[in-house]
Amino acid sequence: MASPFITARNTVNNADVAAARLGPRFGRMDLTSQFALLAVESFAAHFDSMPRERIAICLAVRAGSLATDLEYWKGRDAAGGPSPTLFTYTLPSAAIGEIAIRHRLTGPGLCFVSGGDELLAEATDLIERGEADGCVCVFANVVSPGLVEMISTAPATSAHAFFVRRGKPHEASSGSDIETV
Repeated sequence: MASPFITARNTVNNADVAAARLGPRFGRMDLTSQFALLAVESFAAHFDSMPRERIAICLAVRAGSLATDLEYWKGRDAAGGPSPTLFTYTLPSAAIGEIAIRHRLTGPGLCFVSGGDELLAEATDLIERGEADGCVCVFANVVSPGLVEMISTAPATSAHAFFVRRGKPHEASSGSDIETV
C-alpha cells in the first residue's frame, strides 16, 4: 500500500476570518469553528477525488472551547439568559461538525484538546487501518481577550489545516504542496 501523504495545507489568521464571505451561518459560529472552517476552505476541491464517507476529520484545539464557554457563561446575566445558539459551540468538537456539514464529509471524526502534535500520526493511522482514504487535519488556537484575563496567557487566533490522503504523490493535483508521511 502506498504511504499517506499531505496534498494541501493552509493557515488562516484574524484578517482572513474578518474578510471571509461564507454565508450567514459563518457569522453565527464561534471563533474556533470560523477559523477551522476557513482553514479548510482553500483545499476543499481535493475532497471530490474520493467518496465523502471515506474522509475523516481530526481536530486539535489548544484551549478546547474555553473562549466560547466564557462567552456563554457571561450570557447568564443577559436579558433572556445565555444564547441557545452559542450553547452548541461549548463543545470542543463543534468545529468538526461545521466542517462536516459544509463539505458533506461523513467519515470518522476525532477531537483532541492539545497542541496538535498528534494530528499527522492519527490521520496516518486512520488511513493505514483502512478507516479512511483521506483526512482533514486542523489545529485551532483561539484564546480570546476575555479568556486572556482569566487564564493569564497571550491572546491567540489562528488555524492551520492540511489534507492527508492515501495513494501516491503523483496522483495529487498539480500545484499541491506534497509531502510523504
